[in-house]
Amino acid sequence: MRFSLFVLSLPLLTLLSACSSTNRLLKAGLVEPSPFFEQPWLAQNGGTHLPFQKVWTTPDRKLLAEGLKKRKLYIAPVTLAYLRPMNKSLPSQEVAWGVQRQEAEIALRLREEFVNAFRRSPHPLYRLASKPGADTLTLQLALIELHPTSPKGNAVMTVLKFAVTPIATLGRYFTKGNIAIEGKVTVATTGRAYFQFADNEHDKLTFINTRDFQPYGHAVNTIRDWAVQFETMTRSPRGWRVKDSSSVTLRPN
Repeated sequence: MRFSLFVLSLPLLTLLSACSSTNRLLKAGLVEPSPFFEQPWLAQNGGTHLPFQKVWTTPDRKLLAEGLKKRKLYIAPVTLAYLRPMNKSLPSQEVAWGVQRQEAEIALRLREEFVNAFRRSPHPLYRLASKPGADTLTLQLALIELHPTSPKGNAVMTVLKFAVTPIATLGRYFTKGNIAIEGKVTVATTGRAYFQFADNEHDKLTFINTRDFQPYGHAVNTIRDWAVQFETMTRSPRGWRVKDSSSVTLRPN
């Protein structure tokens, strides 16, 4: 008996219509903080109001007041100094089979997307600066984990979805990659941290999506989400909810 794509994707439709708490349950777990993140024990959960898993704001009132006055932002090149070795089986095997890890390319794309988010924003709080200065804040980003998606594994999972059951979608637990970053906003003149955030995302749950067959397609999509979310957060009133990205998608690309 043949089923339509609509019927096969019903489990995903159910997840898409679920509440935000279900979305959080499907999200990737927080990874161990790197030395880049200062005083991680003081960080708070992003909760339901922010799109990042961990956030930290300086308790120093003088530094906070100084940072609040700044209206220029310099986005520094992304550091790879804290990037961890791969430790996931299938993504590691893909690299052994010839998939390039592309750390430098992803780091460049990460900075580029954050820059573009401010350039495209209709009402950005900060104007971008070409270098640090007395009137600027500096956004530093660290790429701390990067595991590619397993295209070969997802090809097998796709066949199973049609030949066996849509529940085969859950097999992507073993084939999905992840990307984790930490961010730090500092006062340019002193280098002291004003605000920090950290987040980890794995591949979205899909039925059929071209990114499932691209080693870094999901990672690039996550980077775009992060950039827009960060820019939105900078100009949102305190306590305002900045929506997190969904952990499920029915889009084909």
